[in-house]
Amino acid sequence: MSLTIAAFWPPPPHETTVARYREIAEAGIDLVITGNYLNDRVILRHALTCAEEAGLGVLVASDPRVDVLMRDLDVDPTPLLGRVVDDYRAYRSFRGLSLMDEPHAEQFPRVAAGVAAVRAAGVFAYANLLPSHATGPYDAYVGEFAEFVRPDVLSFDRYPFLSEGSDEGYFADLATVREHARRAGLPAWMYVQTLAYEGHREPSAAELAWQVNTALAYGYTGIQYFTYWTPDPARGESFQPALIDGDGVPTERFGIVRDLNTRWLRPVAAELSGWTSVDRVGQRAGDVLVGRYGERLRFVCNARFDEPVEVALGGITEAFDPATGSYEPCGPAFTLAPGAARLVR
Repeated sequence: MSLTIAAFWPPPPHETTVARYREIAEAGIDLVITGNYLNDRVILRHALTCAEEAGLGVLVASDPRVDVLMRDLDVDPTPLLGRVVDDYRAYRSFRGLSLMDEPHAEQFPRVAAGVAAVRAAGVFAYANLLPSHATGPYDAYVGEFAEFVRPDVLSFDRYPFLSEGSDEGYFADLATVREHARRAGLPAWMYVQTLAYEGHREPSAAELAWQVNTALAYGYTGIQYFTYWTPDPARGESFQPALIDGDGVPTERFGIVRDLNTRWLRPVAAELSGWTSVDRVGQRAGDVLVGRYGERLRFVCNARFDEPVEVALGGITEAFDPATGSYEPCGPAFTLAPGAARLVR
């Protein structure tokens, strides 16, 4: 599997340095999605230079000219977006442009025009979808976007760890986006909640792993962390510390995500290809997700983030050890910790 691990909301302008971007790379991240006041050509080019030195890619998502073009319905975006691309094309770290975050259905024609213009310029065209609780019928919303807009990936966000209660619609959205990506022949990307903010609580280590592992069970090939750097309090929404706090100090979750990416995600993803389907099984309905990769591989995930689960799958003889990169003998019954997963064959 060609897996992309991205970080949204990178260091702000005064912290945009080679050292900071190497810190991102050391966390197992390979793509930076801009924001956090990287809002003009000068600082964006500087970020692209830092990313080159650190071996990272950059998806430009904060050029204000793109935002204006996506909202001005009377202007053909093709020549102007071509100029935006030309401003960054020379940088090896430049991966493409984000056209719009969380568009509503009535904005799809404009996003489609932007995607076509960016694709005509020869670079990656990206837009990220709303979750179902912010739209009308979700199947129609995602299906229309996939068919009409045709971005290079099908991406969405939904942040499941609420201050009160549980998010009952998370798996339904994960499945809907993945199914439409499959039908359209597009990679599926999702966002991982890393922090507390208005109406949401801080995720635990098990809950960070649960978001990543359930996505792999569904065949997602893009993991995007929301957020990397902590947003400025002046933005509102009561953002609490993310992977890096507002003073530039790594939080405990930085180390958790670094280990999750480098010791689990990267080695496991290198084994995965040919995803076909996911099943929900278990003694209690849906406790276990089984993602099918090819004829022999099964990515088995605890669908619960709050307690362990017993797994019993017939025909299993080996399990992948990410520390050694090899398969070891394994019986058909084993226990998965909260949010954990195992690759078996």
